Amino acid sequence: MRTFSKGLVVLLFGAMLGLAGCDQQGPMEKAGEKADEAVDEVTGQGPMEEAGENVDDAWEDTKDAGNEMGEAMDGDNK
Repeated sequence: MRTFSKGLVVLLFGAMLGLAGCDQQGPMEKAGEKADEAVDEVTGQGPMEEAGENVDDAWEDTKDAGNEMGEAMDGDNK
């Protein structure tokens, strides 16, 4: 029982230390965030916004292709 209690205390203490370290940013992370902000200011869009627009464009292309295929199949039946 005592070994279990000691192990649990060590585990909890380690978890608390790990969680406390998550909020701290290193110099490379700060530099990366500054670079991201600079790109966002220049382009007016972030990478996620661009990715979302690309997905929207791909969806529209897929719908258009499906409509064209449906029209072509309807033409074959006449």
